[in-house]
Amino acid sequence: MFDDIDRFMRYLESEKNASPRTVESYNRDLLQFCSFLSGTLEGATADAYGIAVPVDGAVPAVSRIVDADIMAFVEYCYDNGLERSSIARKLASIKSFFRFLFNNECIADNPARNVRLPRRDRALPHFLYLNQIDRLSDFPVERFIDFRDRALLSALYSTGARVTELVTADLVDVDMRAGTLRVSGKGSVQRVVFLADETIDFISSYVAERTRRFGRADGPLFVNNRGTRITRRGVFHVLLQRAKRCGLLGKVSPHVFRHSFATELLNRGADIRAVQEMLGHRNLSTTQMYTHTTKERLRAAYDRFHPHAEGRHGKHEQ
Repeated sequence: MFDDIDRFMRYLESEKNASPRTVESYNRDLLQFCSFLSGTLEGATADAYGIAVPVDGAVPAVSRIVDADIMAFVEYCYDNGLERSSIARKLASIKSFFRFLFNNECIADNPARNVRLPRRDRALPHFLYLNQIDRLSDFPVERFIDFRDRALLSALYSTGARVTELVTADLVDVDMRAGTLRVSGKGSVQRVVFLADETIDFISSYVAERTRRFGRADGPLFVNNRGTRITRRGVFHVLLQRAKRCGLLGKVSPHVFRHSFATELLNRGADIRAVQEMLGHRNLSTTQMYTHTTKERLRAAYDRFHPHAEGRHGKHEQ
């Protein structure tokens, strides 16, 4: 990889006429990236960041680097307190480097092509703990709306689907036997999401109650009190009211359920690419932001339960 970096530096100097300061900056960024992949940076272990590229004598095999390795470096930079602007510059250096290698046929594919920084400026996605999800769903089921809301809340958490995907889904999209729901995501791309056993039970009870109230149940999967398709605004209203009634503070939205779904899967060891597919993310970098959230949850657990951290108890709601 060092030879490739040197070749890229010569290209910047001779063909791009880059300033000495720019060349120095690119070189420093790429050498740090190389050190990260080789495990010679403090705390940058393969186990901690899932670095998989082969390393021979502290030199990573440049042709074996993948997008996940690049995003792992971005995560490392975040973990070490770098500003977003600094990380963006380092990522720009890496992307230019791999674009140069690919254009000159030094590598068969460009692993940096689709890597993007998360849109938010280090803002971690807000999520709910499992007991908070349970509190939201713990209400008496007496009316049609109660049956509907319990099925809706369970479907949000079980599938990790976007609110638009759920409100546009129809009953025919549900396969009770297989435990799946077909949804149409961004760009009208369809995918299959999964329903937990209790979610299937809740939907079955809701459909039965809906049939008693409105007659034959068909068309939209979730309907309002008038029997017509529920809207996005309607789902937001349901969550707001249920959160108020159970005394749950903070912002609760359909997207928070989606964040919670992804965070819980990653916390329990799910492969990030599997989570990417379940969420319908086009780029792995979008899913990667949840690894920061899982680290925050580990931090919260440490602060709450480690005896030497008891001064920080109470910072994180469990």
